[in-house]
Amino acid sequence: MKYSFAPVIDSGSRVLILGSLPGDRSIADARYYAHPRNAFWKTIYGFWGETPPESFDMRYEYILRRKLALWDVISHASRQGSSDGKIRDETFNDIPGLLASYRGISLILFNGSYAFLKYSRHFGTPAIPYRRLLSTSPACAGRDAERLKMWHEALALGLCDTETPRCIHGI
Repeated sequence: MKYSFAPVIDSGSRVLILGSLPGDRSIADARYYAHPRNAFWKTIYGFWGETPPESFDMRYEYILRRKLALWDVISHASRQGSSDGKIRDETFNDIPGLLASYRGISLILFNGSYAFLKYSRHFGTPAIPYRRLLSTSPACAGRDAERLKMWHEALALGLCDTETPRCIHGI
């Protein structure tokens, strides 16, 4: 069995980023998106023109300051390796309960098609706006420019306010 982590969220969070289930490297390190080839942290920090620090605690504080939240669709499952396609016998996190507790969430970003597929099959269509984005996983390499554009457009959509200088159309 492989297990997801607790959500990274607080009362100021406005955008919930949902992955499927942490990969082996993330599980071993007990950190979201710990694989060095996963583009997640580089993409998030890059939106603000910054570079991620080594400390994951600092990364989590950063995303909370930026009104973001992290969790996974799947709570636990059996899986050989890190591939989403190998996930079996999954149990789901209580995402509707999380959204009921954190009513400031106004957008869900799905980190990859598999996270969206599993969410929609188990919970149906999200009740709030959402975007299905290309995965930041190393398994989705080769579409880096397209992925970066999708993520930055989605972040701008969800975080458009006076504190976010990237709130422009056509990023």
